[in-house]
Amino acid sequence: MLVDMAAPLPPLVIGATGLEAIAQNIRIIVMTLAWSVPLDRAFADAGAFIDAPTPYAVARKTAELTEAIEKYEPRVQVENIRFQARPGDMMDGRVYPVITFSLREGVTP
Repeated sequence: MLVDMAAPLPPLVIGATGLEAIAQNIRIIVMTLAWSVPLDRAFADAGAFIDAPTPYAVARKTAELTEAIEKYEPRVQVENIRFQARPGDMMDGRVYPVITFSLREGVTP
């Protein structure tokens, strides 16, 4: 299964279930700003990768996203994270994660 943050994102659905809820939860985890959750300040990363050398920043961001997704959405196992630019954003240096995941054993969609 795939969550592509570089593609146009569908609107959030209140009461989503199954795979739609899981994908929506992953999107929320990835999009949450650092320190923006009052009772869980560790919910997002602090952006320490900014101005880091590119291979280091990609490796660190991949590890941070994997850890956060698997912690806050325990029904999934992250298989792969790659980064991709949206059309027109490449010159601005913006990239977005594309997350491939599978459901953990015993989880039904």
